[in-house]
Amino acid sequence: MHDPNPRLTQQEQKILEGIEAGLRGDTSLDRRLRSLGHTVAGTSGRGGGRGGVPRLRLGWFTAVLGIACVALFLLAAASSSSGPLWLFAAVWVVTAVCLMRLLGAVARRRGAAARRRAD
Repeated sequence: MHDPNPRLTQQEQKILEGIEAGLRGDTSLDRRLRSLGHTVAGTSGRGGGRGGVPRLRLGWFTAVLGIACVALFLLAAASSSSGPLWLFAAVWVVTAVCLMRLLGAVARRRGAAARRRAD
């Protein structure tokens, strides 16, 4: 019968180990993967580890929420009902939380870069 989990031959394992060693040694690939929120095998990273949104998507999401806040504020100012004002307040809180998370990630990244330069 067909084995659902076929084993690699010794030659295939050596080839795979060589490919993995080459990828682990590529610092530019490692840096790009970290900036995308992915982790490299054998290293510990925060990107995506707790189901978090990668920084780039968080930045876009925060920008869109900021634009929505401005639009809702203008709508609330022009409207006589309290509905748009409450909606603006809710969106503003979410935007502020996203902005704080984004700024915290940037501060952590800059702090880590400064520590690396100091070493």
